Amino acid sequence: MGSEFDPQIPSNTVAYFFREAFRRIWISKRTSFVAVAMIAVSMLIVGFFLLLSENLGRAAEQAQGKSRVDIYLSAEATPAQVAAVDRYLAAHRDLARRRFVSSDEALRRFTSYFANLNGIVAQLDANPFPASFECDVAPQLMQSPTFGREMKELDWEWVRRLKRVVNVVNIAGIIAGALLALAAAFTIANVIRLTMMLYHEEIEIMRLVGATERIIRGPFLIEGLLQGTFGALLAVALLFGSFVAARRFIAPANSLIWSFLFNGFLPWQKIAALLAGGMIAGFLGSWLSVRESGEESA
Repeated sequence: MGSEFDPQIPSNTVAYFFREAFRRIWISKRTSFVAVAMIAVSMLIVGFFLLLSENLGRAAEQAQGKSRVDIYLSAEATPAQVAAVDRYLAAHRDLARRRFVSSDEALRRFTSYFANLNGIVAQLDANPFPASFECDVAPQLMQSPTFGREMKELDWEWVRRLKRVVNVVNIAGIIAGALLALAAAFTIANVIRLTMMLYHEEIEIMRLVGATERIIRGPFLIEGLLQGTFGALLAVALLFGSFVAARRFIAPANSLIWSFLFNGFLPWQKIAALLAGGMIAGFLGSWLSVRESGEESA
């Protein structure tokens, strides 16, 4: 370690900070791995909460602006009768739009959503699903103060409950993320403190040749920043890999649940927030350690 050390004050400060930080991370691979793993676990848990709340929020937003009424038709209904119902619904001012769903399409939906029940459906002699009209309620009706009382069958209350669940998940994610990030920051602080002890002789030599405290502490601050960045990147990769694997192997058997809870990955803004959280936790940990070391040396 001593043969690699150059006591001269660097001319390119930023390049020196990063070069030394990478060198020290490589030399102290085990302790650095612990710090990176701690950040990764913390950000992975936070990412899971973000993913869950994001998809629940999407479901609530999709349902908030509309509600649906399903009108089922008799199996004996003639084409003329179906057309008459269609014309009646088209003229109804409380309905925004309608869509005809044949019995065959209803069966296909069921077998898609509940693939594990396909064997039971295959044993039936006839298609048990009736044709229907799916009708979206007009926005002006949903905004009416009597909407909730007069149309109980729409179960509009579940949307409000879902939004409350989203808020609870968001709060839980923030609290868990803050606690875990703080724990990760202290872990990195201990790792940086250990690294500074290992490089104690080099630090003293640099002080003797006139290096400023900024030059001495800079690599340690960048080391914590890099550890936080690596941990956050690892967390995002694990979260995305788990999401893709679940969609491939679990979703086909639980299509309805999957489409409701996990129909999309995190937007780039929340991915950036995860990365920033890891970087901040890493930098905070190294700053605490360097600050403590500076107070001791003073």
